[in-house]
Amino acid sequence: MKMPIKRNHIRIRSHQQVAVIILIMVVSLSGQTLTHPRAVALGGAFTAISEGVFSVSSNPANLAFPSKYKSYFYLGGIDWQMTNNFYSLLTTSKYGGKDLTVENGKLQREFLADLPDTGWRTNYSIHIPLPIINFSVGNKAFTTNILYTTDYYISKPALDVIFGNWEKGVKYETDLRIDAMTAIEYAYSMGIPYENMAFGFSLKYIQGLGYYGLDPKHSTGLIEVDTASFVLTGEGDYLFRQSGAGKGVGLDLGVSYRDKSGLNIGFSVQNIAAVIKWNKPTLFSNGMGTSILEFMGNQVKDGLIKNKNLDLPFEGESFHYQFAFSNVAANELFEGDSAYGDFFYSKKEVSEDDSTIFRTKLPLVLRFGLAKQMQENLLLALDFSTSFNDRFNYHKGWRCSMGLEYTYLPKIPFRFGLAIGDISGWEVNLGSGLHLGFAHLDWAIGFHRGIWLHTSKGIHFSLCSYFTGKNKSK
Repeated sequence: MKMPIKRNHIRIRSHQQVAVIILIMVVSLSGQTLTHPRAVALGGAFTAISEGVFSVSSNPANLAFPSKYKSYFYLGGIDWQMTNNFYSLLTTSKYGGKDLTVENGKLQREFLADLPDTGWRTNYSIHIPLPIINFSVGNKAFTTNILYTTDYYISKPALDVIFGNWEKGVKYETDLRIDAMTAIEYAYSMGIPYENMAFGFSLKYIQGLGYYGLDPKHSTGLIEVDTASFVLTGEGDYLFRQSGAGKGVGLDLGVSYRDKSGLNIGFSVQNIAAVIKWNKPTLFSNGMGTSILEFMGNQVKDGLIKNKNLDLPFEGESFHYQFAFSNVAANELFEGDSAYGDFFYSKKEVSEDDSTIFRTKLPLVLRFGLAKQMQENLLLALDFSTSFNDRFNYHKGWRCSMGLEYTYLPKIPFRFGLAIGDISGWEVNLGSGLHLGFAHLDWAIGFHRGIWLHTSKGIHFSLCSYFTGKNKSK
């Protein structure tokens, strides 16, 4: 029978550890594809109804069908998202900056009980489509977007180790995932009509500007607590890679069907063979050097929560870190005055050779959507999507999205959406716009795992302005 260790036997450094968790949450910035506020407002139920340049990120086949306008020119905007599965403003006010060990560890026990069993994951996104050079004319589109994406994950056993939640006879697999990337994504897209159906593709070139993260093959450790006495044994192997230059390609394919009754069906496959090779110089990286990578590192060291003591340069080096320890008494490790280095055998290899090529693969994504024009002013949409890997803000699992658009006032549409699954868990979305002639402004906001600002564990805000061609399609 597993005997839990008394919490007051393990005095964790609560201020530092809680600060590290909050730090990781607030400094991670991410983004993957061009996201229209209409898609955000409908909860992502967009695969079957996207139009013009906004079809590129959901289903390029929709470019083949006549849209309301023959051309779309993106003027400006931003897509910003922050989400995680643990922290909210409410939990931050409860635990942040406090000594969890007071009152015989009462607050610490509440904190440990609230930690997610699946581990803690955080994503936070900023995505900027470049003005003017995001446009579509007829059945073709060209897009250029700046992406800054990070994705952090700490397994539940690793959280137990960090916060002193130990039990005898238990093996703790300290799995970690870190991915952070800055890139420019260029895409040429085309839709090809065939009667009531259409086929489409997007050819993508990805110019990597900066990357740091853990190699998935070297990102785990194992710590075991002896069953007879509270003695620790463990080992770990982590490979932290960096690069200020990379390039890669990818392919999106789509199929759509539309009939006269107003039924739309769409299917797309994204990131086919999408791989970025790092330490592959480009003209841009030759001029910028590692400045983008250093900027990303400064967000970790000197972001909203200061962490200037982090001894980790961001200059394109790779760090291979291995550790091992055995027969270490827990009270000496957690309560004593000795440094961790007194108990650990560790080996760190630093590689400054930036000619070693390594690859990061973008997860494959499948999308299927249905939409129906129920009435002249009422549109309903339903989407299912899935990915096959937990990296770069994609979630390995299914997501269901439902959306409603009411256009009684065509110049001020009302949009509402619900979604379940993916990295946001469940979310509620709301959006609208202002459409005056050829000038359009759309916005959307979504709340993750909570409908109030203080209880929500994530928020998604999207805003964009764009011009349309004066001639409407017949």
